[in-house]
Amino acid sequence: MTAERTELTAGALAFFAAVVCFCLIGSGAVRKPAETYDVQARFNQTEGLVAGDDVRLAGIKVGRVADLRLDEYYGVVATLTLPAKIRLPDDSGAAVQSTGLIGAKYVELTPGGSEDMLTDGSFIEFTQDSPNLQNLLDKVVDMAKADRQKRKCH
Repeated sequence: MTAERTELTAGALAFFAAVVCFCLIGSGAVRKPAETYDVQARFNQTEGLVAGDDVRLAGIKVGRVADLRLDEYYGVVATLTLPAKIRLPDDSGAAVQSTGLIGAKYVELTPGGSEDMLTDGSFIEFTQDSPNLQNLLDKVVDMAKADRQKRKCH
């Protein structure tokens, strides 16, 4: 009976310790140092960019688009999650790019030259919107039509 009681006590203590650990971790009392930080960038349009898309630096994936939301002026504010080891000057830029003519979208970061670095919650001021491919194609078609008309007249 004492062996049974010892096992029951040990099991209860192990269960209690596990509950305490889960509570501490869940409350945030036990946290490892931040391995990432978030910065934001505002674009007028993002044309197909979605949360989860890549954030690249010099063409290499260094982070991800964590969130996209509309601001009060109907612009798009993108939250970009970057690893803590990637430190960028606070005058860096962000541009929405495409992997091809109709490829996936991503955000390309361009480092600035400032001595001050972006920190968690910083805002990237210099941005470039995604090119609207339909408008570009329409312009190419219009230019080709105009060129054809010009050749017919001569």
